[in-house]
This record gives sequence, C-alpha cells and structure tokens, in this order.
Amino acid sequence: MGIVKKIIVFEDELEEIFSYLPRMKYQATSDLDYKVVFGAGDKKALNVFLKTKNKGDSPYPLIWLLYPYEETHNRTNLSVDKVTLILAVPTNESMQNKERLNETYKKVLFPLYDNMRHCLENANIVNIAKEFKVIKYPNYSDEQSSGDESAGTFIWDALKVNFQITIRDTCLKPIMF
Repeated sequence: MGIVKKIIVFEDELEEIFSYLPRMKYQATSDLDYKVVFGAGDKKALNVFLKTKNKGDSPYPLIWLLYPYEETHNRTNLSVDKVTLILAVPTNESMQNKERLNETYKKVLFPLYDNMRHCLENANIVNIAKEFKVIKYPNYSDEQSSGDESAGTFIWDALKVNFQITIRDTCLKPIMF
C-alpha cells in the first residue's frame, strides 16, 4: 500500500503564503499597524465575515479570495486560471477621487498590492503569470450592493486583482521582506 496523495487546498496555501505579509496600517492617518487578514468566499460570505469581525479585531487590511473559481488538479500541482482577490480597507465615502488616490490607494492599497505580489513571486511553491489585472474600486460597497444582501454598511476603497497561478505540492519556505 502506497501513500495516498492529498488534494492541495488553495485557500490554505494562500493563507500560509500571506501569513508572511508584514503588518500594515489600514488608514493612512493612523499610527497603528495590523496583521493583514485573509479570507475566502462569495459576497454573502464576505458580508457575514465582516459582520462578525466588526465586533472584535479589525478585519483590515483585508485580502479576500472571491468565489467561485475553477481549480485544475494534476499529480503534483493545482492551477487556477482566474484568481480574483479583493484588497480592501475602510474609507470615508465623502472623499473626492484625487484625495482617495493619495490617501487610501498610494499610502495603503498599492503597498499592500506590492507586498502581496512580492509574496506570490517569492514563494517557492508558486508559479504565477507575469500579468496581473488590477481594477480600482473606490467606494466598493456601491459596486457590491446588488439587491439581496448589501455590503452597504461597509464602505471600502478596494483593488480587484486577477491573475493565473499554479501551486506545487511541496513545503513552503519562509518569504523574506
């Protein structure tokens, strides 16, 4: 009897990779820094996550793996052709776009994106496409509210990031910053 290979769990692998992200401020005006939070699910799961997190520790800065997505498994790796990650921080909805760009995007979201990409590019278990598609979403909750269950109480500035990834079935080595 041989050893049975276990499925690679994409969410677990991303969580382990992102555990190496440095602590960050989630508001440009704050002196406090926080551990980056990783989660996964569809928009309803995201709302539930935010409602439960709102009562305790800060859920920001947040990296959220958006469901659904399709995985391709073979003997030694897992591939996802279209990963969608949402990078989000709370915002003030009254900010103008220029102020939002300078305060939220340049000081918080772009550094978070750079750090996330550094982790993915330097993780020994990962092959990623060189192309990342990035969409800016000021006031992201407006984009999300599609009737049934709105995230309207959570007003974000966000980046939506799409890319291709392959994760090998090996042990992750530490990622240095």
